[in-house]
Amino acid sequence: MKRPLAGVAVLTGAALLVVGCTPLTRVISMQAQPVATCGRPHAVVLIAGAHRDAPAPTLGPQVSCRLTTAIAGKKPVILVEASGQPEVIKVRLLPVGTGTLAQQGAPRVAEDLRRVGQDVAELRPTAPGVDDLAALAIAADAARSAGAPHADLILLDSGLDDRGALDFTTPGLIAAEPAEVAHQLAASGNDPNLHGFGVLLVGLGYTAPPQPPLAAKWRGNISQIWTAVIRSSGGRPELIPQPAQGGSVRTSEPVRLIPVPADQPVRLRPRAPAAPIVFTGESPVRFQPDSTAFVDPAAARRALLPIARWLAADRSRRASLEGTTADVGAMAGQVALASHRAQRVRDELVTLGAHRGQISCTGVGSDFPQFRPDRTAAGVLLAGPAALNRSVRITLRGR
Repeated sequence: MKRPLAGVAVLTGAALLVVGCTPLTRVISMQAQPVATCGRPHAVVLIAGAHRDAPAPTLGPQVSCRLTTAIAGKKPVILVEASGQPEVIKVRLLPVGTGTLAQQGAPRVAEDLRRVGQDVAELRPTAPGVDDLAALAIAADAARSAGAPHADLILLDSGLDDRGALDFTTPGLIAAEPAEVAHQLAASGNDPNLHGFGVLLVGLGYTAPPQPPLAAKWRGNISQIWTAVIRSSGGRPELIPQPAQGGSVRTSEPVRLIPVPADQPVRLRPRAPAAPIVFTGESPVRFQPDSTAFVDPAAARRALLPIARWLAADRSRRASLEGTTADVGAMAGQVALASHRAQRVRDELVTLGAHRGQISCTGVGSDFPQFRPDRTAAGVLLAGPAALNRSVRITLRGR
């Protein structure tokens, strides 16, 4: 059941803890064990994504350790529900006072930890969608209000926002260059103020049905995007390698599906199609920023192999390669980079068996009919469309 909006619950504990979710009736009878420490105690703000399309949030050992250290150090513990409309949730903790229970340091802290875990497990959204970026901003504000400007903000979610300033339903954003995403948010005034905070990221990129799963490379790019955004916003990002699994929470609040780029192999018929084969920043043939180096050379090679074999089978066949770019920098520089990338693809096709004389190359920069507007009215680069505008377009001719 959803708890009412609340501010901060400050927990007190002793120097001995038991880490776990043991019921209080059993904890009291246990012998106190040494504290499981995670460095100096900091206040903790949990941002838990309890919504559709992502595994239900769980604490895990590293998060539990941070929580127990905070509790033992008498630091605030705050819970934020991450949904389309994030909010602070009251944590149900034992009252701090005198008496037998309050004198039991380790058992009381263990019970408080159990209660936090239960509160996380019982979270349900009251609004559709996901906005982890807004939830981080709310978490930072709540920590400052509690007198904890250096708290640990712990995001337990996929990071796949479907609304707000970091909306991954935007075509191309999942493959966007992380630095460009961070710059877009900062330039448009949509970056959260995270100065002074450590931000732990747990479960980024992991999904639950009906959201299709993300390949490792896209989970990696999601992690890099969030890392860049947090660092640009003044925070100290830390990735926790805790794969999230299982189904999502039961809720009627919908979440929009995030489009996942498909690495489908090129299939060529005996007669080449007239429509070009387009390799954008979402494809295996994607380049490192401002470079002709492939992000994944092996994947690019596999994607280009069918084309090279088709050309090698008949010397009369031809391929026209056209390089395109986002609207970044002077047009002369765009054309030069686009041309060099087309030539890099040609070189790979030749290495795979095609003849150099079969392939022509040109670069057009951002001046091509299929260009997607990739700047706001204020001139801010839009990272998603920019990723799709960076492409090599291959037109095949011949039987």
